[in-house]
Amino acid sequence: MIDGTGAPPRPGVTVRIEGERIRSIVPAGVRKPAKGVTFIDGQGRYLLPGFVDSNVHGTVYGQPARRDTSLKYADSNAELMLEFAQRALKYGVTTIRDSYGVLPPTLAVRDRIERGEVVGARIKAAGNILGWSGPFSLTFSLTRDADLSLFQERWNDLLAQGMGEEIMDMTPDELRVAMDAYLDKGVDFIKYGGTSHFMRPSLIGFSPRQQAVIVGEAHKRGKRVETHATSSEGLRLAVEAGIDLIQHPELMSRDLPDDLIRLIVDKGTLCGIRANYITGAYRQRHISQRAEAQARIDRMPPALTSAEKWRRLDMLADNEDVQRRNAERLIRAGCRVTPATDSYYGDAPEFRRAHKTDEAEPGIGTIRAIEGLVELGMTPMQAIVSATRNGGIAAGMGEDLGTVEPGKIADLVLVSANPLADIRNIEKVEAVIARGKPVDLGRLPEHPLFYGKPEGVAGS
Repeated sequence: MIDGTGAPPRPGVTVRIEGERIRSIVPAGVRKPAKGVTFIDGQGRYLLPGFVDSNVHGTVYGQPARRDTSLKYADSNAELMLEFAQRALKYGVTTIRDSYGVLPPTLAVRDRIERGEVVGARIKAAGNILGWSGPFSLTFSLTRDADLSLFQERWNDLLAQGMGEEIMDMTPDELRVAMDAYLDKGVDFIKYGGTSHFMRPSLIGFSPRQQAVIVGEAHKRGKRVETHATSSEGLRLAVEAGIDLIQHPELMSRDLPDDLIRLIVDKGTLCGIRANYITGAYRQRHISQRAEAQARIDRMPPALTSAEKWRRLDMLADNEDVQRRNAERLIRAGCRVTPATDSYYGDAPEFRRAHKTDEAEPGIGTIRAIEGLVELGMTPMQAIVSATRNGGIAAGMGEDLGTVEPGKIADLVLVSANPLADIRNIEKVEAVIARGKPVDLGRLPEHPLFYGKPEGVAGS
């Protein structure tokens, strides 16, 4: 048993579950299972807490490049959210935090899973990223209002849920009223735009007084708060405001200043790192493509303008190297880390021109991120703690989730080989228990829309 606390593994134990909770952990063989009790033989295998992904997007929400998917699946987000939760569970990811998506269907699926009507990873939902509008907006995709159809305008309103670009103009008192109304919708946590969505230009979204209101009102309700900020000064304001978690702090317009990293460590702010995008096969593809781009640039005349210089940095995907350096430095400094993949659906399979690689797919993307934390400098044990105990804290359920201890909810993963010897052994899932019940992994997802390769379609 690897319990998620960071303690050495314990061999030869029996974990006894009653209802959805762990009742006791005793030496193996102390008691034989009573008649009628389900027994799972884990001899020679490794038991871990269920994994947590602190940043996913389980609904389709468009953007200009995906109008066709948005239109075709506009009314299917409940089915897609459930498929996402079931695909995550298949890999031992028992909790997901959806940090930007269509709120009504996400909450509906969350509640069905919570009531036990359907099987899926536990969902925590934020809905909109406060201060941004929907996917067809200036703040999200640099799309002007004048360029929108009625369908796209309605999509923006559906995503924003009344907490879009207009709230950046509010006084603190007005924002306090708006925050209370949004919290009343039933969101589990709050995410706000500390800066714009993009990195150039990286515009600060809210004043310090406004950020104090966002954080304060959410904390009054016991809700955690996080930000998306792509500049060091924008991020600093959010950390100083008292946020609980930073989504992809490595995703910056430049290398993080040393004093900002120290501030993050000193405040104990959780760092949701997208290790899946800066390690493994994804990283190797970037290195190869960067070399090819550099060869093309070497044949060009000197850049004449700052715009040309930026375009050449984009050709090199220079920011991926910035992200890698920032993530390594955050980990070396001792930041509390949790995997936060930004996994998403993207184009529907029938509209894809190319195969979607697995680092952003539900479930397996989380596994790639946990493995990537080791490549970035963690030990396998530290990576497991990040994905379990720290994930439970990020979900606001540290007292109930993330470790294998008596009294905790029985979210468990059984793998066939030792992940401390090779972190890639977390891929070898033999059994998953969610809320104390064994999961029939072969049935998941039960009603796939995006899973697998649709008949007659080239590429999926």
